[in-house]
Amino acid sequence: MESPAQTSRQEARLAAEVNEFVVAFYERTIGRADFSPSGIAEELGAPRQRAEQAVGVLRELRLVKPAEGSADRFVAVSPEAAQMELLVPLEREILDSRHRLEGFKGQLSSFVTAFEKQSRTRAETVVITEDREEIELRLLEAAQGCTTEVLVMQPCVARETSELRLARPLVLEAVRRGAHGRILYPHTARGDSDTRAHLGELLPAGGQVRTTNEVRDRFLVFDRKTAFIPAGEGDAIAVVYDGAVAAFLAGLHARVWESAFDFDSGAAGYAGTMGDLKATLLDLLASGAKDEVIARRVGMSERTLRRHVATIMQDLSASSRFQAGVLAARTGLVDTALSGAA
Repeated sequence: MESPAQTSRQEARLAAEVNEFVVAFYERTIGRADFSPSGIAEELGAPRQRAEQAVGVLRELRLVKPAEGSADRFVAVSPEAAQMELLVPLEREILDSRHRLEGFKGQLSSFVTAFEKQSRTRAETVVITEDREEIELRLLEAAQGCTTEVLVMQPCVARETSELRLARPLVLEAVRRGAHGRILYPHTARGDSDTRAHLGELLPAGGQVRTTNEVRDRFLVFDRKTAFIPAGEGDAIAVVYDGAVAAFLAGLHARVWESAFDFDSGAAGYAGTMGDLKATLLDLLASGAKDEVIARRVGMSERTLRRHVATIMQDLSASSRFQAGVLAARTGLVDTALSGAA
């Protein structure tokens, strides 16, 4: 029995081989008691090999068949008769497949109630795992069941973690199905080409995007029922099936969302958020935070951070990072900028 892939290849080959010559060859055979490929080839002024190829195509389409009592002569068959021989078995096979499909649906429906009941009374409130396949499956389950809201807080695409990379198309699909999507990025995401490309799909689908001066955490919340949060410093993810935790994260997201800046895909660069970002950098410099900590909180690489810090030091005529922060605090730059951004 031929596999579906083999059948598909055969159909594609036949479609390519049914050309004007094959049709002309078939026309010459109609109404004759029988014919030979070489005789038709001579009439058409075509090579015998080409005629034999045409006969091969016509035989597969059941439009010619061997003449009775002769191995090298053939008889033309009407398209109606060929259709009965070729298509009726296929239609019967399709009908059988439909009956089998309905049978499977009926059998599987018996398990739907049991699955939904178990989902509602899930024994495992929190699952911590590093297994990529398990994380992907749990993301898929949560995203496919999402009907009202999906909330995301994350760094830019260039710095996103593996679970966020897996979740990106699932969040987009949930938004396209009608779920209300709110995604928070740091301001630095505005300068990341990969992030802007992703938002070029998300925004037209109905998603809302804002950026903020700091993204201290990363998480996803689906329908305020299921949350995905980091589990420590490694790659482990905690999947939390607890409405109270999901609601707490949704509240945190809402508080950050209120003071965040709307993202406009048509605006270039940082689009008016550079002042807010600079104020945050000054505040963190004044606190004496290390480059690694500052870079993580504002969502940029340490290399990019050092470029921003160098510009700030030059603007303030400061000889060190700490002095820049102190000067900014003394002159009120930090407080003024932060209050203005709020």
